[in-house]
Amino acid sequence: MKAIKYLISGALALSMSVAANAQVEDYNAMLEPIVKELKANPNDNKAAKNLLKEYNKVFKKNPEALVALGNAYLTVKNYDMANHYADMALARNKNYGNAYILKGDIQAMQDDGGGAAMWYRQSIELDPKNPHAYMSYSNVYRKIDPEESERMLNELKKNVPDFPVEAEAAHSFYNTGNYEKALEYFLKSDISKLQEAHLTEYSVTATSQGNREKALEVAKVGMSKYPKNISFVRLALINTIGLKQYEEALGYAEKLIAEEGDSNSGDLCYYGQALAGNKRYEEAIAKYEKALSIDATNIMPYKYISDAYNDMGQEDKALEYSATYLDKNPNAKLSDYRDIADIYLNKVKKAKEAKDSVAVEESFGKLVELYDQVIAKYPQAEVWGKYQEANAAFTAELDEKSLPYFNIVIKLLENKEDRSDSENFYLGTSYSRVGYYYWTKNDLETAGQYFDKCVTVTPDDNIAKAWFQKKSEAENGSDKSQNE
Repeated sequence: MKAIKYLISGALALSMSVAANAQVEDYNAMLEPIVKELKANPNDNKAAKNLLKEYNKVFKKNPEALVALGNAYLTVKNYDMANHYADMALARNKNYGNAYILKGDIQAMQDDGGGAAMWYRQSIELDPKNPHAYMSYSNVYRKIDPEESERMLNELKKNVPDFPVEAEAAHSFYNTGNYEKALEYFLKSDISKLQEAHLTEYSVTATSQGNREKALEVAKVGMSKYPKNISFVRLALINTIGLKQYEEALGYAEKLIAEEGDSNSGDLCYYGQALAGNKRYEEAIAKYEKALSIDATNIMPYKYISDAYNDMGQEDKALEYSATYLDKNPNAKLSDYRDIADIYLNKVKKAKEAKDSVAVEESFGKLVELYDQVIAKYPQAEVWGKYQEANAAFTAELDEKSLPYFNIVIKLLENKEDRSDSENFYLGTSYSRVGYYYWTKNDLETAGQYFDKCVTVTPDDNIAKAWFQKKSEAENGSDKSQNE
């Protein structure tokens, strides 16, 4: 939708206008029921007729109150009435900057970025200390002319140095779901000066972008400044789990449940993860099971229970819950299948240690069967699936079984043009592992052929490096003996 380009400017100006209006109790109290009526009947020009009559009687000479009413109409996309009240405000005070901002927002909401920018510029010229005009102007140009957008932000910094420019820019990107850009601007802001809403958005944004250290840092600032806002505790919990700081996470989990109770399925899952991270698996499973009883649509507890049983060494129970998770999850990811394959791999390793060849064959066969199901479902994942099969066998020291799968990967990728980075990794690693196989069989000529190919694709492969080091040492030793 084209309007998205400019909607951000209107949304920002509106949010700021509402915040400013809240300070003016005399007209804000009368405006509130009008807004409610307009939202309930957005297409009815006679909505709130009596309320409007009274409002206009009292505030017809107040440009600030008129702009507030215009913004109310803008929220329901009644552009004619919004413009009417903007014009009324200007008739009362032609130098009132917020009226020009309102007219700019009207244009922006109708996809006229050039027209919007013209009104914002007029507002800036009349009121150079009004930060909202600068922000609105910058937002209009953010996509179509980033340099101009940035220039206006710098102008705002110069003219209104105390205004949190970076934080407001981040807020704008956050509201449109552009978390990457939001984080870029949040990182430029002074965290010590951020208010509650900005701190919340900052931590959420950093979490979504995988910057868990920063997300945790911001959440801790939020907890310190706004101890009654439990969202910061939840964000701290999520990110300490992500950072595998499980002891600290458990403290946040206990605080969260103590404050919010144990009726939230998601919170119980986080609590369970904190417990599992501290190896308190039985308690973790109890939390996951309660989460399931609260919300049967939340299928994640099945996966978490599976993980817990796997960590406890109870692979059969883990497989039972992972199967349920897959059955209930039509959007299962490749990583979900790999996690289940890892359970079978644990069974392979245990059977190998026990020298139970039958169990080794059975569990490895199940692992291969699982990946073959993935390949059948997602043909584009064939290389990934075959590599996982090969690597599983290699990890379990089933060298004879790994060889044919690595060779399949090589066959699929060796002559492929424009390989991706991951495909280069799979190919290089496959060369290395096959080379290693022949090295252990003392077939040094064949091993060398594969290692030569390996370093052309993945020059930093550790096994290949070890091969060439041994080869160099052997050649130097031979040269030395000949010289003697």
